[in-house]
Amino acid sequence: MGFFKILFVFIFCSFPWPTIQSDLETYIVHVESPESLITTQSSLTDLDSYYLSFLPKTTTTISSSGNEEAATMIYSYHNVMTGFAARLTAEQVKEMEKKHGFVSAQKQRILSLHTTHTPSFLGLQQNMGLWKDSNYGKGVIIGVIDTGIVPDHPSLSDVGMPSPPAKWKGVCESNFTNKCNNKLIGARSYQLANGSPIDDDGHGTHTASTAAGAFVKGANVFGNANGTAVGVAPLAHIAIYKVCSSDGCSDSDILAAMDAAIDDGVDILSISLGGSPIPLYEDSIAMGAYSATERGILVSCSAGNDGPFHGSVDNSAPWILTVGASTLDRKIKATVKLGNREEFQGESAYRPQISNSTFFTLFDAAKNASDEFKTPYCRPGSLTDPAIRGKIVLCLAFGGVTIVDKGQAVKDAGGVGMIIINSPDDGVTKSADAHVLPALDVSDADGTKILAYMNSTSNPVATIAFQGTIIGDKNAPMVAAFSSRGPSRASPGILKPDIIGPGVNILAAWPTSVDDNKDTKSTFNIISGTSMSCPHLSGVAALLKSTHPDWSPAAIKSAIMTTADTLNLANSPILDERLLPADIFATGAGHVNPSRANDPGLVYDIPFEDYLPYLCGLNYTNRQVGNLLQRRVNCSEVKIILEAQLNYPSFCITELGSTPQTYTRTVTNVGDATSSYKVEVASPKGVAVEVKPTELNFSELNQKLTYQVTFSKTTSSSNFVIVDGFLKWTSSRHSVRTMGLLKILLVFIFCSFQWPTIQSNLETYIVHVESPESLVTTQSLLTDLGSYYLSFLPKTATTISSSGNEEAATMIYSYHNVMTGFAARLTAEQVKEMEKKHGFVSAQKQRILSLHTTHTPSFLGLQQNMGVWKDSNYGKGVIIGVIDTGIIPDHPSFSDVGMPPPPAKWKGVCESNFTNKCNNKLIGARSYQLGNGSPIDSIGHGTHTASTAAGAFVKGANVYGNADGTAVGVAPLAHIAIYKVCNSVGCSESDVLAAMDSAIDDGVDILSMSLSGGPIPFHRDNIAIGAYSATERGILVSCSAGNSGPSFITAVNTAPWILTVGASTLDRKIKATVKLGNGEEFEGESAYRPKISNATFFTLFDAAKNAKDPSETPYCRRGSLTDPAIRGKIVLCSALGHVANVDKGQAVKDAGGVGMIIINPSQYGVTKSADAHVLPALVVSAADGTKILAYMNSTSSPVATIAFQGTIIGDKNAPMVAAFSSRGPSRASPGILKPDIIGPGANILAAWPTSVDDNKNTKSTFNIISGTSMSCPHLSGVAALLKCTHPDWSPAVIKSAMMTTADTLNLANSPILDERLLPADIYAIGAGHVNPSRANDPGLVYDTPFEDYVPYLCGLKYTDQQVGNLIQRRVNCSEVKSILEAQLNYPSFSIFGLGSTPQTYTRTVTNVGDATSSYKVEVASPEGVAIEVEPSELNFSELNQKLTYQVTFSKTTNSSNPEVIEGFLKWTSNRHSVRSPIAVVSA
Repeated sequence: MGFFKILFVFIFCSFPWPTIQSDLETYIVHVESPESLITTQSSLTDLDSYYLSFLPKTTTTISSSGNEEAATMIYSYHNVMTGFAARLTAEQVKEMEKKHGFVSAQKQRILSLHTTHTPSFLGLQQNMGLWKDSNYGKGVIIGVIDTGIVPDHPSLSDVGMPSPPAKWKGVCESNFTNKCNNKLIGARSYQLANGSPIDDDGHGTHTASTAAGAFVKGANVFGNANGTAVGVAPLAHIAIYKVCSSDGCSDSDILAAMDAAIDDGVDILSISLGGSPIPLYEDSIAMGAYSATERGILVSCSAGNDGPFHGSVDNSAPWILTVGASTLDRKIKATVKLGNREEFQGESAYRPQISNSTFFTLFDAAKNASDEFKTPYCRPGSLTDPAIRGKIVLCLAFGGVTIVDKGQAVKDAGGVGMIIINSPDDGVTKSADAHVLPALDVSDADGTKILAYMNSTSNPVATIAFQGTIIGDKNAPMVAAFSSRGPSRASPGILKPDIIGPGVNILAAWPTSVDDNKDTKSTFNIISGTSMSCPHLSGVAALLKSTHPDWSPAAIKSAIMTTADTLNLANSPILDERLLPADIFATGAGHVNPSRANDPGLVYDIPFEDYLPYLCGLNYTNRQVGNLLQRRVNCSEVKIILEAQLNYPSFCITELGSTPQTYTRTVTNVGDATSSYKVEVASPKGVAVEVKPTELNFSELNQKLTYQVTFSKTTSSSNFVIVDGFLKWTSSRHSVRTMGLLKILLVFIFCSFQWPTIQSNLETYIVHVESPESLVTTQSLLTDLGSYYLSFLPKTATTISSSGNEEAATMIYSYHNVMTGFAARLTAEQVKEMEKKHGFVSAQKQRILSLHTTHTPSFLGLQQNMGVWKDSNYGKGVIIGVIDTGIIPDHPSFSDVGMPPPPAKWKGVCESNFTNKCNNKLIGARSYQLGNGSPIDSIGHGTHTASTAAGAFVKGANVYGNADGTAVGVAPLAHIAIYKVCNSVGCSESDVLAAMDSAIDDGVDILSMSLSGGPIPFHRDNIAIGAYSATERGILVSCSAGNSGPSFITAVNTAPWILTVGASTLDRKIKATVKLGNGEEFEGESAYRPKISNATFFTLFDAAKNAKDPSETPYCRRGSLTDPAIRGKIVLCSALGHVANVDKGQAVKDAGGVGMIIINPSQYGVTKSADAHVLPALVVSAADGTKILAYMNSTSSPVATIAFQGTIIGDKNAPMVAAFSSRGPSRASPGILKPDIIGPGANILAAWPTSVDDNKNTKSTFNIISGTSMSCPHLSGVAALLKCTHPDWSPAVIKSAMMTTADTLNLANSPILDERLLPADIYAIGAGHVNPSRANDPGLVYDTPFEDYVPYLCGLKYTDQQVGNLIQRRVNCSEVKSILEAQLNYPSFSIFGLGSTPQTYTRTVTNVGDATSSYKVEVASPEGVAIEVEPSELNFSELNQKLTYQVTFSKTTNSSNPEVIEGFLKWTSNRHSVRSPIAVVSA
C-alpha cells in the first residue's frame, strides 16, 4: 500500500510521515485463515497467539541510528480481515515472508479527512414525513470514524434521548467514561489519537453532529446561518472512534476502529476520510467495509475532494455508499466593490461588528513576490512587504495553506482585508470561511477582472461589504467543484459516486468558538468537503434503518439512489461548477431525497454471495480476493460475472461494441403488495435499450421479480464517447429510476436524452380533467386511468425551446385519489394545445410550498431573502396604523434592531407618557377616551394584531412549548403606529373615528382594524365613513369580516373601499387526544402542555347534567360550578355562552377539577381552538362530544385521560374556512361580493403582554388565539409589502392584486373546504385565500376611480344627505348618473336579481405586467346562466394601459328559485392569470 500524509486543508501532499530516525514502520499483515481454529470455534486468545507466531523470533534489531528496534504487535484483527498490524523493520518483514500462512505485508497509508439549514433543505420537517416515520432515527447507532469529539457540546446533549439498545456492546474509554451519555454512547481512541477521544481538530465533532446532533437553537458563525442546528437523525446514538490527528489517519487505526465498531453493534458507519484510488484488495477501508456490510452495517464514505477531475473518486467499492458533495440553497454573501464601481460577489462567514464602507488600497501578493511558491498564496511568514499595511490583499487559493490561515498571515502583516481568488477549476464554487479579518473569496473569472482594474489605475481601491445569510438559490443543489468524479478506477463498471448530498458551507458543531466568544459552549463552524456530505447520507441511512429495520445495507442504498432528485430547485438539470448540466460521473444517481427514499416502491438488493464472482471478474488473484473475503478462494471454481451484472441500482456499460450486452436485475417489492410497474427507457443516443418484460406485476410484499436489459449499438462509428440515459419503473404511486452510462464508439459526446436546459420553457403544471365516466362505470384499472391521462399530452411530445433545445412533455404524477388529473412538465404552448382537448378542465403552474415552524409567513409563501419579502425589502418604510387595544412596547416583537428611521412624511407622535417607549419600529402611540390615558395594552388583542402585521423576528416563540419557532410579522421591516381605542368594555365609535382622523394626518399607509359593530348601512357605519376618507388619501383600510359565522349575511365592514377579510386555518395543528375508558379516542386541539406526562384515568363529570343554572353552569361560567362532586374529575363544558375557553378552565380549576373537555357547537364542524389552558384541557367537535356523552351514559364509572401530542404540521386540508368567519352576502350592499378574501385566523401565535404559561423570567411572551381579528393583520401586512414594492399603486389596485391572484385550492389541490369539510361557497371565501407572492405580480388590476363611488352610493338609493355624510361634501343624486353596484369597477361580480332580462356591465383593467402582452378570457359560467364577454382578447402595448371589456349575464333556465350559483371569469396571458369570482342570485 502507498504511504501518505494529508493536511487538514484536505489536499493531498506528498511529504512523508515524520519519524525519529527509526527504521520501524507500521505494516498491515495479511495471513491465511487458521482453519483449525475456525473449525474448533477457538477463542480470540488463540487467534492472537496465531498472529504472534508470525513475528520474527528475534524481536529486536539495531536501527541505522544505533538504537534497538523491537517488533511490536499493534492490533489484532478478527472481524475486518485475517491479520494484524505491527511495527516492523524491512528486514523483519522479509523474515516473516518465509513463514507458512503468510500472505502479504504492506506499509500502512495515512489517509486524509475529506472535509443548518440542511435538514430542511433535504425536506426533513418536525413531526411529519420521514422524521416522524423514523422517530428521528431513534434507536439506531451511528459509528463515526474521525478525529474524535467534544462531548460537552450542546449538539451531543442527551435530553429526550432513550438509553442505547440492548445490543450495544461498546465502551467509553476509562478517561472518558463520565463524558458519555445516552446520545454519545461510545468513545474509543487509537494510536494517532494520542490516548483520548477528545477532538482537538474539529472535523469529527462537525461530522458527528451533522449525522445525529441534537436540536441546538441559536447556532451561527459570526451571526451568519443563524437558526436551529440539528443533525439529520437527531435521536440516533453516536459512537466515536478517534483515528486521526493533525498528522492524518493511519489505515491500521482505521481497521482497528472498524473492527471494534462491528463488535460494538453499530448500525451505520460514517467515514469521512480516504486516500487515493487504489485496487479494492489494497484498500483498507474497502476491506473493513466488506466485513461490516456482511454483518448488516451500512458503510457511508466520502467520495473525495479531488474534483472536478474525472477518475478521482475514492471509496468506490460497490458495498460502500459513495457520497459526492453538493451546494445548499443558502449563501453567506459578501461583495467587493472596486473604485470604478464594479462589484463582484463572493462568500464569507465573517461579519464585522460595525459596518465599514471605507475604500482601501488593493495589494496583489503575487506581484513582485519574493517567493513565487509561497507569497502569492499568502503563506504565513511570506508577506514581508511593508506596503501591505493598511491594504486589502489579493491572495491565490490553495498553495497548501488553509483559507483562514491566509487571512491570519495578511492580518499579521498589517493588511486590513483579503480577497481570495479561486482557481479556474473551482468555477462558481466558493467557501464561506470564518475569517479573522474582512475577507471573501471570488471566482477566477472575477479575480481576473479585479486584477485588470488594478493594472488600469495608479490608485486601485476597494471595499468589502457583508450581506450575510441569503436563502433561495434556485441553482441548488449544484455539484461542488471539489467533489471527486467517476469513473471508478478500481471498478469502472460500477457507477460512482452513488449519490450527492450537501457538502458546501455546512454549519455544524465545533470544539471552539471561531468568533472568539468565550461565554458559550454552543460553538459552530462552517466548512466544506465531501467529509460534510458523507454524514448527511449516514443520517439519512439511519432514518431509513429506523423505519425499515429489516432492510439490508444494499436495500437502503438502493432506496436512496433510485429516488434521488436529478433536477434543482428551478426544475432544471442539476448543474456543476461551470453552470453546465452536471454529468453522471459528478452526480451519480442524483441528489438525495430522504422523503422519497423512505418509500421507494422497489429496491435492488445484492445477494452478498454475488461479490465473490464480481471480484473474480475483476481478474484479481485468488490471494487478492481472499484478502478481501478473509477466506481461501479459488476463482477457477467460481462462475465469474462482469461488473455490470452485479444487482446494482445503476448501469455502467463499458466499451459497448458491435456485440450486444445483456444483463439482468432483480427488484424486490417494498411498496404496495399488489402493484404493477411499467418500464420507461431514455436510451442513450447511438444505443438501443431493450427491456424484457416491460411490465412487472407484484402480488405480495417482498416478492422478487427479474428483468433483462439488452444494450445494442446502433451506429457504426469507431470513436470512443460516453453517453448516459436512464431506465425507470413506474407504478401508480412509485417511480424507481436507474441511471445508466455507456462507453461506446460514437462520433460526438452527447447526453443520451434531451434534459431540460437552464433556458428551458418547461414548467410543472397540475392539470385537472373531467372524470372519465366510461372508466368509472367499468371499474377500470388504474392503468386505464393512466392511459386516459396520457391521452391529454400533446401528440407532438417535444417542442423546441427558446434556446433551440427540444422540450419533452413528461408525465410526473398520475392522481387517482386527491383529484382527477395529473402533474406534467409542459411548455406554455403544450398547455394551449392541451386546452383544446375534450375533457380538459384547467392547468395551473405548481406552487412551491415551504413549511417552517411559527408559521404563518411561511404558510403564506414568505421566505427570507427571496420572493415578495426580498422585492419589498420586508415592507421597509411602510407605516401600518393599528387601531386596537394598545400595545406592550418593550416586547421583543417591537424591537427596532435593523429598522430604519420613519420616513420624512411621518407626522405622528408618541404621547407624552409614552415617548421613551417608542423607537424606529413603534413610531407612534396615541390613546383615546376608552384608552384610559395610556397606549399600554392591558388586554393583549392589540399587541397580538400589531405583531402579526409587522412584528420583528423573535426566536424561541411558543406557548407551553407548542408552535415553537421564530415568530415574525408579515411585514417585519414596516413601522407600526398604535391607536388605542378599546378596553375590556369595548371600543367607542367616537374614539375609532378620532383615531382614524389622526392616522390620516399622521401619514400611515395602511390602517388595520380588527373590530366592528353589526352590519348596518354605510351612511351609519362610522368605520365605513372613516375608511372612505382614508382611502381617498391613498390609505388602504383592512378590516376583519367578523366572527358570526357560519351564518350567512353576517359579514361586517363590507364597504367596497374596505378590504374585508375572512378567516382560514393553517396547516398546523396543536394536537391533543382524549381517551375514554372503553378505548375510544377523540382528537382535539390545545396549547396546554403538562410538565410531566400523566396517563392516569380520571372520572368524567358533565357540567350540563342537573345544572343549577342552565344558562351558566353548562358553559362553566365562573362561580357556577358549585357541585363538590367536581373535585378530582375531568369536566365537560359547552363552548360559547359568552365565556372564553381559558376562563372556563379557570372556573373548573377553581372548583377542584383536574381537566376539561370543551364541546363545540355543531355549527363549528371541525374548527377547533388551541387555547393556552390553565389545566389539562382540549376542544372537541360536537359530533365527538356526543359520543363522549353517550359513553358516560353507558357506564356507572365513566373515565378518561387527556394526552398532548403538541405541534403537528402538514394538514393538507389547509387552508380551510374557519367556522366563526362571518359570511356574505353583504347586507349593506349585496351587489358587492364580500368578504373579499380570507387569510390565516385560526390558532395564530403572536406577541402577548404576559406569559400565559406563568414564566416570569422573560419578556418574550406569546399567545395563541383565533378570530378574523387575526386574519385582518395578516392581510394588512401583505398590503404593506405590496405598497413597498409598488408605491404608486392605489388602495383599490392593491386590493385587486390580492383578490385576482387568490388561491381557490388547498394544499391537497382540492377546492378550499369549510368547517363541514364541504367545498366552501363564494360567500365564505370571497375571491379565495391570499397568495402574497402572486399578488406581487398580478398582470392586470381593477382600479376603482374614486369618483365612481358617488354614483354607486346614489344607486343604493341613499338620500343626498346620507351620501353627503359619507363623502363629506354636498351631493345631489338627481344630477348624478347613478350606477348599479355590479357596475363598480370591482375585481369580482355579484349579480342580484337576474331575471329574464340580461344584465350587462363593463370592467376596465390596467396593465401592470408585461408591457406587450395578450390576454384571452376564460369563463366558467354558473349553471343556468350564460356569460358573454366582449372582446374575448385584450392586447396591451404598454404599461399602465387601460382596456375595457363588457360582460353580459343571461338566464338560461325558467327556475324562479332565488338560489346562489357561482362561476368565474379569468383573463390569461402566457405569464399571468387574473381571476374574478362570480356570484349570481336569480330573481
